Amino acid sequence: MARSIIPQTINGVRTPIDDTLPMTCVIESSQLVEGHGVYSIRVARASNDPSCSWVVTKRFREFDDLNNILKEYGFEFELPKKKLLGRTDRTFMAERQKGLQTYLHTLVQQFELCNSLVIQRFLDPENHMMNYSELALQHVSMFIRSTNNIYQIVEQLPDLGWRYNKSYFLATKTGVSKDDRYLLSWCHYGLDKAFGEKDIANCLKLLKSIVHPLIVPIDEIYANETGTLTVCRFYSKGSLKDYLHQTKPINGAYWKRYGPKSLLRGCDLNQIKSFGRQILEALLFIYDNGLVYGHLHSGNILFDLDQALPIKLLDIANAIVGVSSKYRCHISNLKQIRTLEHCDVYAFGRVLYELSTGEECPTSTCIQFPNTVPISVQHVLLKILAPTGDLPTIQELLDDSFFQQTTSNNIERFQLKLSPKAKEAFEQISRTAQGRLEGDQAKIKNVQRRTRLANHLMSDEERLKRRRERQAKALEQNPDPNTNSPGASSMF
Repeated sequence: MARSIIPQTINGVRTPIDDTLPMTCVIESSQLVEGHGVYSIRVARASNDPSCSWVVTKRFREFDDLNNILKEYGFEFELPKKKLLGRTDRTFMAERQKGLQTYLHTLVQQFELCNSLVIQRFLDPENHMMNYSELALQHVSMFIRSTNNIYQIVEQLPDLGWRYNKSYFLATKTGVSKDDRYLLSWCHYGLDKAFGEKDIANCLKLLKSIVHPLIVPIDEIYANETGTLTVCRFYSKGSLKDYLHQTKPINGAYWKRYGPKSLLRGCDLNQIKSFGRQILEALLFIYDNGLVYGHLHSGNILFDLDQALPIKLLDIANAIVGVSSKYRCHISNLKQIRTLEHCDVYAFGRVLYELSTGEECPTSTCIQFPNTVPISVQHVLLKILAPTGDLPTIQELLDDSFFQQTTSNNIERFQLKLSPKAKEAFEQISRTAQGRLEGDQAKIKNVQRRTRLANHLMSDEERLKRRRERQAKALEQNPDPNTNSPGASSMF
């Protein structure tokens, strides 16, 4: 998700941007242009200095077009009503600006929705003019030619996932039954890319060699100077998120499958224990063997209840590709998250919440849970989603009594032997990701500190205090001329 096309500029030097970080929007002014109201909106990323913000201009019609698209996804945001007459009246313009500001504020609170291309193109158009599908098709075609056309594309699956710059293609393979489908996934490199494509290809080859019952096997890998491609079998039943939303991958684009109007279901207590245990076992394998992940979420968990072990982790190559995680907007605000393992432990808490309720946790931290969350699950969630305190390790969660009471206890544990060079490569991937995370956390903390200071200085109490200080200082500098100065003699 973190891809810089036309990055913001600081002192003439272009800096990369992370599209997963939250945005703020303020309408600075409105004016009439050819009889239409035009609104100037200042947009900034959460970690950016104010000098890194940018301005976009929008007409009301563009707001209305965006809102109609969001309605198709199931979102019902309140947009000011249209008006055919009197649109140039100053009072009307001011009221509409106020309504549009409320609309934008509501919009940017939807962190995941803001990762969609429709929102990115609305608020940051200069950085998102690329035709991602067409570019992805070019790279996928190069990969297919490199395999002597073993794979044949059946169709592109637009907006299958939440990343707008990751593209998916359904394909068949020569020599295999046509009923067997393969998923070709093309993704641009992200800001955490740790080294060149040759070393990246070597790391991907290592992942391709992994055989584990709780991890989706990778059939083919491909890397060039722009991004990477992985091939795995297509699972028609989809992900854990598909199961919770009672949908399937073939049922349309991401927000049509998972939008506010989708049908939700949670899991029972035994399922939560069993599925949670399997997820933890998969994570333990990754980190105990010197690998990295950092991208756990329900959409990255393939799910099939007909299997003895329904859970399989997907997209284990994401850390190598260097892309930001789905929960970057939350993680960047939490000082207790410092490593990729911390990212996955935190994400595991969010998945547990989702298993219990059928929907994602709406906030970064949580200490009060819906009644649908069993008390025993709440005890685990408090260890992970509380705003303070250190996070438990994966092993500590596995040792928790909640996950001991499950039939998934006897999962065989596998060992993976990495060469010293491979170990160093994955350590470098981890260091690169952790370094940028620490930098983002520091920037966001500084922005929050400045915001608190500005709010304090603008408070009524503080302004009254400064006014009294100015008055006192003025009295000291300009005493009453009718008052006798010390030592002056009287005429009488």
